[in-house]
Amino acid sequence: MHERDTPKKNLPFGRWPSTIYAELVANGTPRIAEPCIVGSTIFWLQGLPQEKGRTTIMAQPLDGSAAPGSLLPSPLNARSKVHEYGGGSYLITETDIYFVQADDQQIYRIQRDPSLKSIPVAVTDTPSARYADLILDPTTNAIVAVCESHNAESAHPSNSLVSIDLNNGNVISIIAEGADFYASPTISSDGQYLAWLSWDAPDMPWDTTELAVTKRSVNGAFSQACATTVEGHSGHSLFLPRFHRNGDLYFVSDVNQWWNIYVIPQAHLRDNKTDSQPVTQMNAEFATPQWVFRMSTYDFLDNNTLLACASANGEWQLITLDLSKKQWPAPCQSVANAPSSISDLFADGNGHAGFIGAAPAQAPTLYLLDDNHNPVASTTSASPVREPEISRPLAVEFPTSQNANAYGFYYAPRNSQYKSDDDLPPLIVICHGGPTAATDTAFNAKIQYWTNRGFAVLDVNYRGSTGYGRDYRHALSGQWGVFDVDDVCAAAEYAVAQGWVDKNKLIIKGSSAGGYTVLAALAFRDTFSAGVSLYGIGDLETLAQDTHKFEAQYLEKLVGSYQQQPELYQQRSPIHAVDKISCPLLVFQGLEDKVVPPNQAEAMVDAVKNKGLYVEYVTFADEGHGFRNATNIKTMLETELAFYQKVFNL
Repeated sequence: MHERDTPKKNLPFGRWPSTIYAELVANGTPRIAEPCIVGSTIFWLQGLPQEKGRTTIMAQPLDGSAAPGSLLPSPLNARSKVHEYGGGSYLITETDIYFVQADDQQIYRIQRDPSLKSIPVAVTDTPSARYADLILDPTTNAIVAVCESHNAESAHPSNSLVSIDLNNGNVISIIAEGADFYASPTISSDGQYLAWLSWDAPDMPWDTTELAVTKRSVNGAFSQACATTVEGHSGHSLFLPRFHRNGDLYFVSDVNQWWNIYVIPQAHLRDNKTDSQPVTQMNAEFATPQWVFRMSTYDFLDNNTLLACASANGEWQLITLDLSKKQWPAPCQSVANAPSSISDLFADGNGHAGFIGAAPAQAPTLYLLDDNHNPVASTTSASPVREPEISRPLAVEFPTSQNANAYGFYYAPRNSQYKSDDDLPPLIVICHGGPTAATDTAFNAKIQYWTNRGFAVLDVNYRGSTGYGRDYRHALSGQWGVFDVDDVCAAAEYAVAQGWVDKNKLIIKGSSAGGYTVLAALAFRDTFSAGVSLYGIGDLETLAQDTHKFEAQYLEKLVGSYQQQPELYQQRSPIHAVDKISCPLLVFQGLEDKVVPPNQAEAMVDAVKNKGLYVEYVTFADEGHGFRNATNIKTMLETELAFYQKVFNL
């Protein structure tokens, strides 16, 4: 008898046996990021959860003639901690690899050929500094990078853009300083121009950034003193400057409500002019919130073709744009058979390009374009879950407060062997780790872990999420703890109204900012029956005084001025409304977390315990903001399942 003809056994939702084990999820598809092409080889970062989350650099010939191989032996770990979130931690040249080592944040050099078994050599020796966004300046044989300098006498580090002499790593010259933050340095192919982004708190990079361009001086150096700021985009978010081979400068801006691509002709730059033309004019986002360095949404496939990805309503599309006629907006064409989730797009300008793609039944995979621009999976694309077990997302739009709508993806319970005819499933409402992040339709083994056991999941893009335009992204300004809470509650109520889920078994779960939304929803609403917070925020006042520089003034945007409105911080802090919480709570926390310090979780757990409510608190000594260790991820999933079984008597 064929599998699909086998009668399903009837068991209550939430009690279905599953072959999607916690260990499978924890050790499943490796995390890949930041691919690039150098010569005839493709490189990328790959996380190794089985090695406590160590990140290595992988390499494979473009023609696929050899299997991917790791270039960093243990214990080498390519990971920057600039802004705490990092990114841009490696650089490839013809013969060498330069990378930021996780434990000391210094730049090291190792030979590309692993058969040489070369020993890493320290390029920098600056114990108080961290580095990110590494690019090569071949004209002076230097690395241009973002530098974050820590001083024990200062509450926060200082940031700058620097040049590091590869002939003598101790020679570090400052290119730009004075702004609170820097990102995305890029050098023109003739080596004569350098562009970069900067911004000042309380703005975040998705609020307002400046794009500066400077010409190399006669002494061979780049200098901020000679820089010109791009005009016409003041007060808006700019993203990912890139130089075309012809010297034109491209970038992304949300000056017209959506993040679209713009260009400044090289002739204008020569005359110190920065007026730009729109390359795209779409109601779609050609950028993502710059929480980490080296995000990439477009690149030059060849001299006449730009390859780009854009998101709208949680779905991504891949397009090519014809640059040959200098017609703006440029003629564009959708690329067929592209997956629904796209990130980390890259190209070498010589016809080779790719991206990281995923789909509802496909884990994140490295794609390359063939000669006809068709996306072809380069690395294994098999998900760790069999197709008959996979629950596919249903895009939903639902009404919420202020006559607004919010969005999400609903996953119904699915198991090839089990069904339930007698009840409705428990619902897990997931709050992403935003506030400006976004969930999409990419395969997520952690979601399938629950749907395969008979839980429904609703993954919410609450107001503030990316992919719906600048207004939606900024809707949370001054309303954090209000609109996001309204939206996740409205999501649960919508699912109940549709007859999808059990109104008495509503669970809310979230991490980081989403963890705050969990705690706020439990404290200020009575929609949910249980909550799970991963490194969430319980006390906004404490967070305002005790977090890292990148987000030190973020709450000024999300809540308001603490100096002028301290009462808002108290009113929206779940720690001050514990008496209103009436359901069980599970809290996970990494003890090395510098973004949301453990004292946040500890204070919240103690307060809930003192009220006499059931609460579980699980800590991981070796984790920071986000869990990378496979053993810890397995423990987290199994603990969470046991928590639900106890709370709902499953």
